[in-house]
Amino acid sequence: MAGLVRVSFRTVNRKFSSALYITGDKAQTNFVVLTPHIDFEDQIKDKSDLIKNIEARKLNINLEKIEKRWDFFKMIDDHKTVLEVTRTEIYKIIKQLKEEGADKNKGNIEKLELHVKLVKDDLRNVREFSYGLEESANLAVLGLPNVLHPKTPLRNESVYHQFLDKPNATDKSHMEIGESLNLVEFTDPTFYFLKSDASLFEFALTNYFQTKMLELGLIQFSNADFARSVVVEGCGTGYLDNSKIFTLEGSNSDINRLHVVGGGTLYAFMAYFSKHVVQPALLPLKYFSIGRKYIPVDGSNKFNLFNLSQNTVGQAFVATEDDTQKMDAALDVLLKQIVELYEPLGYHFKLVYVPASELEIGESLKVSIQMFSNYSQEYVEVGNVSVYDNYLSKRLLFTYPANKQTKFVKVIAGEVLNVQKILGCVLENNFPDKKPLMSNLLQKQL
Repeated sequence: MAGLVRVSFRTVNRKFSSALYITGDKAQTNFVVLTPHIDFEDQIKDKSDLIKNIEARKLNINLEKIEKRWDFFKMIDDHKTVLEVTRTEIYKIIKQLKEEGADKNKGNIEKLELHVKLVKDDLRNVREFSYGLEESANLAVLGLPNVLHPKTPLRNESVYHQFLDKPNATDKSHMEIGESLNLVEFTDPTFYFLKSDASLFEFALTNYFQTKMLELGLIQFSNADFARSVVVEGCGTGYLDNSKIFTLEGSNSDINRLHVVGGGTLYAFMAYFSKHVVQPALLPLKYFSIGRKYIPVDGSNKFNLFNLSQNTVGQAFVATEDDTQKMDAALDVLLKQIVELYEPLGYHFKLVYVPASELEIGESLKVSIQMFSNYSQEYVEVGNVSVYDNYLSKRLLFTYPANKQTKFVKVIAGEVLNVQKILGCVLENNFPDKKPLMSNLLQKQL
């Protein structure tokens, strides 16, 4: 009998605005992991494209307001710089006058000391005022979406590849089929058992995935099941959003909590590559991992294999140079490898480009891997691949040196295999023709 581990979680509410961007006043009492690279001036150069991006994603973002807030912050920041330079220059003059003769220049020195005191008071007041402004401006910029890839549809999904035809409908769901065959047992969304051939299916499918990915030239990677808030936020997910992330009870930092994400996730990969400098000769990096994925689910929905808190997944992770052509070439290779991975399974599936309105904020392009549910007559996403460009690298400082400059790598990553969702689709696909769950291909993987 194969099952998953029961984990205890609780809702966490914090007053901190961000774990990714921490201002100087908060840095005095909280450890700062990193400071993300923010290039709003470059983003706003193509303002019309950014507006189209926001509109295509159907985001409620007021770009004019963000721009005005940023300009005001930069004005105050420039004023602070002027005060700092003025203070330094006055100190230099005072030092020079003292060297020329303190008694002779006593009057001028006293005036300058009074002047520098006023400058220091102004500087302290400006700093205190600017902290909130700095946080507000930078977090607004960090909330802007990633650039859209040219292949991202603006309205409806478009098909990249399709294999076989849709299977026949069935009047039984995978849960009814699984329970009648004694393959699945549920207690709640976070605790269930796969039994008999279903447990063998999980074992065989992950073995098949591992073997194929190694044959295709990817290197297996072992990740931790945990990630800090700074990594979660760096990947574009709100670390206090209990509908998207689990927070471990009792984790030891107010501003940087510990989250249970699973080793088969993007968070786990970026936890390793944050503040990471890779030698350019090693690029592109091509990794994969097999592990758990933990994600909150809507408890009001009926328990089924398409709506689980814990899944067994295979995650692909590719990092390329800061070169769009090389990134796109790596994506094409990975998509062809996914087709090569899925077609031997012998089931209908398709790969589609997801429209902009369905992308997460950090995604530039997303290709959804979908199988068909005979019972619901709908497609189920059993995997995906997303292009993140340099969005993740700029936020979490994943870099490489080139020509005495620091460059940000481009990242392609995705959950290319979700065992439980595939199992649900296969149970429904097999039922009309009474096919065995374990095909010859999978039996060879045992």
